[in-house]
Amino acid sequence: MKKFLPVLMALVIPSIAVAEDWRKGDDNQQKLDNVVKVIPGASTIMLQMGERYRNMYWAGKQGKWTFAEYQLEEIEELIKTLIITRPKRAVTAEHFLKEAFTELSPAIRQKNWPVFNKAFLHMRKACVECHAQNQHAYITLSATPSKGNSPVLD
Repeated sequence: MKKFLPVLMALVIPSIAVAEDWRKGDDNQQKLDNVVKVIPGASTIMLQMGERYRNMYWAGKQGKWTFAEYQLEEIEELIKTLIITRPKRAVTAEHFLKEAFTELSPAIRQKNWPVFNKAFLHMRKACVECHAQNQHAYITLSATPSKGNSPVLD
């Protein structure tokens, strides 16, 4: 078998097609088409939002206010990304940005759990309303997420 391995490899390796890297080609339309195909959809962005939502709640509950503020900033950035990548969601996403955080950012700065929790529930209500406006009313959120997923919260 050892004698035949180099011969076998010589026969097989040239027949393996190496795909051309479309990123290095000259066809700008193909590049654009491929980039558009891989832009994350709303569901991918919402999965990230869910993680941030849970982590922000638990950061507030644990008094980790800087981390709570970071989660809020990341949620805002995700919504802004959604507005760009999914234009048909722009109107409801922009409304969400204006409505959801009116109480939350000041509550985080106050570093006060009861005030934060009330503001968090206000944001949750805005989330649920936005889902309903986008024909996803079945997507609801817990008012008290069971756990955060960041090691910062361990």
